[in-house]
Amino acid sequence: MFKIDQLTAANEAAIEQFNTLAQLSLANAEKLAELGLGAARESVTLAADHARALASAKDVHEVIALNSAAIEPALKRAYSVSREAFETAAEAQNEVKRTFEKQNEELNRAAVAALEEAFKYAPAGSESVVDNFRNAVATAQAAYGNLASLNKRIYDTVEKSVEQTAATAKPAKARARSKR
Repeated sequence: MFKIDQLTAANEAAIEQFNTLAQLSLANAEKLAELGLGAARESVTLAADHARALASAKDVHEVIALNSAAIEPALKRAYSVSREAFETAAEAQNEVKRTFEKQNEELNRAAVAALEEAFKYAPAGSESVVDNFRNAVATAQAAYGNLASLNKRIYDTVEKSVEQTAATAKPAKARARSKR
C-alpha cells in the first residue's frame, strides 16, 4: 500500500523544507546583523562628533544645550532601528508561515490521496465506515481552515493595533514637545 516512491518524495520534501527554512534563517540573521552593524557604526560616529562638540564647549550651559540637543535624534535613531528590526522579523515570520502553510496543504493532499488509495482496498460492506471516515477528514480540514482563518484575523488585528498605537504616539509626543 505504501510505495517507496512516496517515501522518497516525502524525504525530498522534508529536505527541501529544511533547506528553505535554513536559508530563510540565514538571510534574516544577515539582515539583522547588517542593521546592528550599521546602527553601531552610526552611533560611534555620532558619539565621536558629540564628544568633539562637548570638548569645544565654552561653559556648562553649552554642554547642557549640546546634550539636550543630542537626545531627540538618538531616540529617533533607536526608534528607527527597532522599527526596522521589527519589520525584518515580521517579514521572516510571514515567510515561515507561508512555508508551513504550503507544506500543510501538500501533506493534506498527500494524506487524502493515500486514504483514497487505501479505501479502494476496503472490504465489501465497509462503505459506511469509509464514508464516515471521509466525512471526519473533511470536517477536520474545515475546522483547521477555520482555526487558521481565525488565527490570521487575530494576528492582523494585533498588528493593526500596534501600528495605530505607534501612529497615535507620534502626534501625542509632538504635542507634548510643543507645549514646552
